[in-house]
Amino acid sequence: MKKNETTVQGCPYDAQTESLCLDINLSESEKRRAQIHLQQCSHCRKKFQELEGLYHCINNEMQKPITNKVLDLAKEIRSKDTKYGLVVCNPIKKGKGKETFAFKTKVLFTANGTGAIRNKKLADFDLNSLPQETVAIRAMTDKSCDKMLLYLWRAGGETFEGWELKVGDNTYRATIKEGGTSFIPFMEIEDLGDKVIYFKEKHKESASENRFKYLMNAVYK
Repeated sequence: MKKNETTVQGCPYDAQTESLCLDINLSESEKRRAQIHLQQCSHCRKKFQELEGLYHCINNEMQKPITNKVLDLAKEIRSKDTKYGLVVCNPIKKGKGKETFAFKTKVLFTANGTGAIRNKKLADFDLNSLPQETVAIRAMTDKSCDKMLLYLWRAGGETFEGWELKVGDNTYRATIKEGGTSFIPFMEIEDLGDKVIYFKEKHKESASENRFKYLMNAVYK
C-alpha cells in the first residue's frame, strides 16, 4: 500500500469525486486538489472508476429513447437521494371529436418509497407487455430537486412531443419534450396514483395556416 493511502468506508471527498467525474461545480484549484486526493485514497479511486463506467453506459443509452436500464443506472448512482417508480395510465373512453385524451393512473412500483417492492428495478418490468393504448410514466424525484421528472413510454414509439400533460383539475400542467420527457412540481410518486390525467394533442396547422406562414416568411426574410 502506498504511503498515506486511505481505505476508509466513505470519505469527505465523495461529493468532489462525483463532481470531478462529471466535470461540474469545481474550480480549477478544487479539481487539482481532488485529483491529488484520488492518488492518495483508494476508496475515492474505486468510486471514480465505478462512476466513470456508469456514466459511460448512461451516455450511450441517452443517444436512444430513454430506457428502463438508463433510469436504473441513474437511480443506482444516487440511490440514497433518489426515488423512482412506474405508473401505468389506462385510457378512459375518449369523447367523439375531442383532442384531449383521459387516462386513469395506477402506481405499479416505487423504490425508496411507501409500497416499494424489495430488490426490484424498472428493468424487471417489460413495457412491451403493456396493452397497446396504455401509457407508462417512469417518475423520478430527488430531495435536492423541487421537481418530479417524467419519462413517458408508449408502444409504437409515440413520444407525445409537444403535447400537454395535465394532472388533476388544473393542478399541474407540463409540455412534453423530445423523447417523452417532462417534469411537474415535486410530489410523492404514490400521490400520482389513482388520478385522472389528460394528454392534450398538440395543435396541428391546417394547410391554409401553413400557406400563410410560408407567405409571411417569404415577405419578411
